[in-house]
Amino acid sequence: MTLSRTGPITVSKELFGGKIDFLVYGASQHPVEEVMKDVYREALRLQRIFNIYDPWSELSRLNQARKARVSGELLDVLQKALLFSRKTRGSYDVTLGRIILLRKKGESAEQGCSYEDIRIEGDEVTLTHPDVLVDLGSIAKGYMVDRLAEALQQRGITAFLIDARGDICVKGGQVHVLGIQHPREEQSICSIRLKDQAVATSGDYHQYVGEFGLSHIVNQKDATSVTVVAPTAEEADVYATALFTTSDEERKSLLDGRPDVRALVVRKDSTLSMLNGFEEIIEEGKI
Repeated sequence: MTLSRTGPITVSKELFGGKIDFLVYGASQHPVEEVMKDVYREALRLQRIFNIYDPWSELSRLNQARKARVSGELLDVLQKALLFSRKTRGSYDVTLGRIILLRKKGESAEQGCSYEDIRIEGDEVTLTHPDVLVDLGSIAKGYMVDRLAEALQQRGITAFLIDARGDICVKGGQVHVLGIQHPREEQSICSIRLKDQAVATSGDYHQYVGEFGLSHIVNQKDATSVTVVAPTAEEADVYATALFTTSDEERKSLLDGRPDVRALVVRKDSTLSMLNGFEEIIEEGKI
């Protein structure tokens, strides 16, 4: 990791039910403190849109009302999520929030809905099946990280790292070397170089009840973790989950035309698959 002469200033804030960390380079303490007040206000505003665990969030109110006019931010993220649902033929599906919430309680349920049960007309969204509970956790955190990165840049801070509990975005030309956690062992699989990019991992090993197969990710196939490096945190976030829910052949199709999106898949049999030249960003001697 290359540091500026002044070294990084670290700022941690409460967000996403945990912490979000900012490492800022080449700025004095006072400007950073002032900027972070504005950036954190923006973070809280976005959290009030997407937080499914907040009954008063915009997303929760849509789930409750079943039909509502929504903000531009919620509409944008929902439309992108539905695009990936279509690309994966429903393996990636943001309507399955009810199953996810029940799994976290150690319960299960059948569900008859799919992404096709979301209708969008202009800025009006209608949930047409009673089982639909929209959960945008697989894409909204990345979207929020990108918006916070933009907020920092607009306020004159151009070199930084944002770590939102594993969704990491770096800007400003610094090369960061980051370790990729093994999903079954207390060690890293490899270390990668990240420069003006974002990385996210979807895995079955952090949030599960009793067994890995009952993780927070529905429609699992052969993967235990998928790490994606992409130009934006939103893309890294959604590609990681979409690739987790698809087969090898489907992964190749999903990444077709996106050479700037690289992926590392760890399968249940512990074999690795590196897609779109992921091996090119591995730090030498770190695998």
